[in-house]
Amino acid sequence: MLQDGLAHLATYLLHITPGLALCALWFRLTPPSRTGLRILILLLAFILVRDAMTPNGLWSLDGQVRIGFIDNPLVLAALGLMSLMLIALLRRLAPALWSLIAWRKGHLPTGLALGLLAGCAIGIPLRLYQGSEFGGFNLWLGGLILLAYGGNALEEVLFRGLLQGYLEQHGTPLRAALNSAVAFAACHIFLAATVTQAGWPVLAFTLLEGLACALIRMRYGVIPAIATHGTAILLIAVPY
Repeated sequence: MLQDGLAHLATYLLHITPGLALCALWFRLTPPSRTGLRILILLLAFILVRDAMTPNGLWSLDGQVRIGFIDNPLVLAALGLMSLMLIALLRRLAPALWSLIAWRKGHLPTGLALGLLAGCAIGIPLRLYQGSEFGGFNLWLGGLILLAYGGNALEEVLFRGLLQGYLEQHGTPLRAALNSAVAFAACHIFLAATVTQAGWPVLAFTLLEGLACALIRMRYGVIPAIATHGTAILLIAVPY
């Protein structure tokens, strides 16, 4: 398991390194005052990191929005930890962007509870529609939990933390939330149409998920939005 996992991770990292290096150079050459462009570069880099997982055999996606993750818990855990490390790196390298992130608003326990409920409201009906059974806890599920919440924490920091936070400076909170949700779905176009060919169901799902996360973020902050996103993905994921 260890040797196979390291081989998968090495292949994946070699695959994404040239593109990430180019995005890093572009980000470095962009003046800190160009906030919107810097956020766009980070989103582009994230799309590369996410979409490259498919051809490297780390996950799959079908027309029923069933997400299959590699059956190696060490790979899943490593990807989740790498995402958390990238969040920490963002804080160090771009403090001006970091200040846009509203981690918590209002009563955090209430926000977390609503975030978990929203994630269940998205994930459970889809899981039942797909006909996938809920299994017990095992090592794979442990790795998936770390990826579902750690990996999607990075996505939420970018879309609901940076993008939505930036848009709130240029319009109403509701408009910023709607814009963030639509942008989130739009950033899955290539994943849906070319990388996996899963089609419009992926765009419909990501728009619904994006709306839920954006509205939770608008009222309660990024941390509850992470709970929403991570829970939804956790509920519809299966090993392959």
